[in-house]
Amino acid sequence: MPYLCFDIGSSSLKAALVSEKGDLLSISRRPLGIIHGPNGIHESDASAWIEAAFDAGEEAIALAKSASSMQGLLKLEVRAISVSGNGPSLVAIDSSGLPLGPALSWLDRRAVDEAKEVSELAGLVVDPTFYLPKALRLWRTSDQRMRDRIRWFFSCPEFVLFTLCGEAFTYLPDPGYEPYIWNKTMITAIGLPFERFPPFSAPARIVGKLLPNAANRLGLPPRIPLVSGFPDFLAAIIGSSSVSVGNACDRSGTSEAINICADRPFPRRDLLSLPHPIGGLWNLSGGVSTAGAALAWLAKIFRSQSPHADTASVDALLAEARCSPPGAHGLVFLPYLAGERAPLWDASRRGAFIGLSIDHDRSDFARAAAESLAYGLKLASDLARAESFPFRLLRVSGLSALDDLLCEIKADVLGVPVEIPKIAECELVGDAAACAFALGDASGLAEASFALVRIARRFEPRASNVYSETFAIFKDALEALESVDSLSSSRSGSGPMGIK
Repeated sequence: MPYLCFDIGSSSLKAALVSEKGDLLSISRRPLGIIHGPNGIHESDASAWIEAAFDAGEEAIALAKSASSMQGLLKLEVRAISVSGNGPSLVAIDSSGLPLGPALSWLDRRAVDEAKEVSELAGLVVDPTFYLPKALRLWRTSDQRMRDRIRWFFSCPEFVLFTLCGEAFTYLPDPGYEPYIWNKTMITAIGLPFERFPPFSAPARIVGKLLPNAANRLGLPPRIPLVSGFPDFLAAIIGSSSVSVGNACDRSGTSEAINICADRPFPRRDLLSLPHPIGGLWNLSGGVSTAGAALAWLAKIFRSQSPHADTASVDALLAEARCSPPGAHGLVFLPYLAGERAPLWDASRRGAFIGLSIDHDRSDFARAAAESLAYGLKLASDLARAESFPFRLLRVSGLSALDDLLCEIKADVLGVPVEIPKIAECELVGDAAACAFALGDASGLAEASFALVRIARRFEPRASNVYSETFAIFKDALEALESVDSLSSSRSGSGPMGIK
């Protein structure tokens, strides 16, 4: 009797049936996208999350039922459903459960002034990408008629959960996350109505039952338990079993971040330092906000210069990268195409190719882009190591897990073994672990994680002076271009936003 798991990414929504033993019975995907506009607009169609969830969920269930029938099993029964998703996205919905406008994606950094206000209240730096600054800016840029229509502020997994069971919750992985999400004191202090914000739920709790109309669309019986899940990065930590001090999860996709399991918080703001989903541990995080997005951007540029459609994909880009040696003949790429969170914390950061010469070709551009992702992770891991935090092993989820070159580069650049779980979409396994714990199949999330995660491949690090030299250039270029990026950003300004 499997668990039905949903994960909402930036470029796709995935639905899967995961067995109680950690086997992937079926998986289905539906494309999603982020709308990039002028003046820092990065928005998503929240209605598309719902349609994608029903379409992908229905297909995943049908595939699993078909496979069960072929194996001679009489029927397939889903025991529980859980949803994870990208954050901090934010959407306002009305009393009928419909979005009142586009969702502000995790990339959207327009709430700079609001973030300053929230930071003063929280007593710590709250980034413009976080939930409450976005809610405050949405509220202020909407007229009273629109404000009156807002019933709830949701992030994407909570909105899908609400659609499935009719219960409104905000995921709270740990009380330590409140300043980064919201709490009553902060909400009322900035003048927002507290009743527009759903109550908190801890992960792995049964919070509702599948509604009849949602059950009908998925091809399931009603009243299946709905289990509160995680923001996607925490789901991936559990779903990769990165639950021991010194182990880390690399969530790779449109964005990418290393998440190091630690026994204490990081002493400075450089790394995002938050409670780990396993009680008593900490998660130290930093990465590249436009990781897979940078590869997709470069693939698109290549497509415009080639009549062959097969050159348009990221896979084709990485195939070209294999034709260039480590170090990309001295070409270095800064992959910061939309500002950056930890460890740079700089909304003005922009991308650049460094060391470009007439001798470089497409394969060098591709290789430099691939290597830049590992360098971005190394900025974060080096900060942790400098403060004596152990970093012994990296487990990769998502895009990078599917490509040997990216895994090899990361092992060599970071200097640790890289492991690939059998189910590379680790967020889905994290959802399954939440279901297992909620239903009493495991005594805790760590036990559920150990039981469900299996390792398929491992890449050992190889010493490379080339990567050391190129990484030094990468860091020097970041420092040298900081003032240029700041000047460029100040000239671009910021635009209006609101809900319809």
